[in-house]
Amino acid sequence: MMAFNLLQYPALARQRRRLHRRWTSLAGLVVGSLTALWWVAGVQEQRLQLEQERAVLQSRLKKVQTQLATDKARHAQHTTWQQQAERVQALKVELQAWEDLHQALLQEAGPDAVQLLRFQLDSQTLELHGQAIDLQRMAQAQARLSVPLADPVRDKAWTLVSLLNAAGADNAAPRATQEFVWQAPWPLLGTGRVAAAPGIDQLQAELGKERP
Repeated sequence: MMAFNLLQYPALARQRRRLHRRWTSLAGLVVGSLTALWWVAGVQEQRLQLEQERAVLQSRLKKVQTQLATDKARHAQHTTWQQQAERVQALKVELQAWEDLHQALLQEAGPDAVQLLRFQLDSQTLELHGQAIDLQRMAQAQARLSVPLADPVRDKAWTLVSLLNAAGADNAAPRATQEFVWQAPWPLLGTGRVAAAPGIDQLQAELGKERP
């Protein structure tokens, strides 16, 4: 049986209890502080991770937007090039048609029975003025000149729109000179007029010359 020391009780016991409470409180404070620091560190780490992920997403979004803008610009440029290529091709076809018509007019200007005087383009319509002695040869020349204008889609061909006696007399001889006007459709490219192929002005001058 332990001996009971009166000198250690009750003041020393109270002192020991107070000291125990202090140490317990201090230990709880330390543990709570460490727990709080660990929680704050975890929150900071999560926040940093979220910021990094957001930066990565923003970088990816910026790359996607840049790529979309680049693709859009390339598509617009490709569309422009395609439109220009189509227009160049259409102009090439148009100029070739002018060249064919030019050659046909030069060949047809030779016979004495048919004389071509004036050739003009107005309101998307070609108009050709001339004179003829033989109406049969005039019809043949009209058919020959329609060949360079043949187009399955637009169906270009010269049409006789006017035929008058050159002398203006009702009792003129059957083989008297007849003035005729032929017309043919010629759609223009774009808003402006399409310039005639080289040699058209010279052709008009040649057609206006009198034959011997």
